[in-house]
Amino acid sequence: MIEKLSFKDFFKSGQQQFAIEPRVPQSDFPEHTHDFSELVIVTEGRGRHILNGYPHDLYKGMVLYIEASDHHLYENVDNLCLTNILLKDYNDFKFIRNLDTLLKNLKPDCADYKIINRDTLGLINENITFLMHSQNFKVKDLSVMVETALQKEFSFFQLVTLLQNHYVDGQMVGSIEAKGRQIINWLNFHFLEEISWDKLAEKFNLSIRTLYRYVKVQTGLTPQAYVSKLRLSNAYYQLRYTEKPITDIALDCGFNDGSYFSTCFKHEFGISPKTLRG
Repeated sequence: MIEKLSFKDFFKSGQQQFAIEPRVPQSDFPEHTHDFSELVIVTEGRGRHILNGYPHDLYKGMVLYIEASDHHLYENVDNLCLTNILLKDYNDFKFIRNLDTLLKNLKPDCADYKIINRDTLGLINENITFLMHSQNFKVKDLSVMVETALQKEFSFFQLVTLLQNHYVDGQMVGSIEAKGRQIINWLNFHFLEEISWDKLAEKFNLSIRTLYRYVKVQTGLTPQAYVSKLRLSNAYYQLRYTEKPITDIALDCGFNDGSYFSTCFKHEFGISPKTLRG
């Protein structure tokens, strides 16, 4: 049975607009859902996140919005540090409108996780520090209370705007670091295709060596190993949520040899495709 977390365990009052829950570090956590939404920012480390049955590896700079109806879990964590911003109800915000539209744009779609750069992450951490301080700040004067609420909402809106405007958008421009993140984003969309690393390096105006180095810095993996993880994650999802034969799934995900696919899958997830399929 999937555990359901309640906002009552995290919010101090019914009037509280949001609650900030740092996880430093985040431990393995079984599959669960909640009666609140949450905005998750990965600040350090790595780990596997399975959202609605679709697994993906997390690393520093990733941002994900999780709705109350979603179910997810964390596993294989390695110094994974998160900042969770819990949101009970959009109507709790008095000054911000259309917040749900902004946040839903940050929701992962299978392998498409939003990624922000180091400088933006620094600015976001400054906002979070202010919000955490204001979360515990109590006032009795009504005018000061209104002003404080306005400041909190403005700071939160600024944080969401930073996330909205500075995640990787796929444009082939920017610093080497930005290009590295753009390559990851490109791979997240095209991992099922046959990839020519020479052509990809040319596309981003990088040398092969630089491309390999920056993928390794971002993910801790070689480009080939990262693509293999994405393909295996896609296979995991198909095995759980489709009736497609295992051999067809293996072929769809770029594995021409069924035995090799089974070996790679078991090494990645600790379970064979046949056992997962049941």
